[in-house]
Amino acid sequence: MLAPFCVGAQEANITERETITQIAQCLAEGLPDDWVAAHMVVELRSPGASTGGVRYLVARKDAEDKLEAFTPCDTSQPAQMLVDLRARQPRERQGWTSARLVLERDGSFRLNYDFAK
Repeated sequence: MLAPFCVGAQEANITERETITQIAQCLAEGLPDDWVAAHMVVELRSPGASTGGVRYLVARKDAEDKLEAFTPCDTSQPAQMLVDLRARQPRERQGWTSARLVLERDGSFRLNYDFAK
């Protein structure tokens, strides 16, 4: 079930894909059987911050527009992995303050960053 998470976004480099696969494995442990999409939202107070807040949300079949909270295998590890990934990103991509990782049941994913203005 988790192997497909290593493929998906064409813009993700190999390091990002490996990290996302590890994150997906942890998230999967807390997902309900009828999940459609899992969201991990990481928010930092400022660019370069090493800590911040994280929310884990799931969309279920027949209720895809209503996101519910869920608990992955570890509540801090997946977010920390994404924050740690920043050090291996190109300099122009390191200043994000918010990141949203969306994992779809079919194995595809989206990883979007917001940057301070």
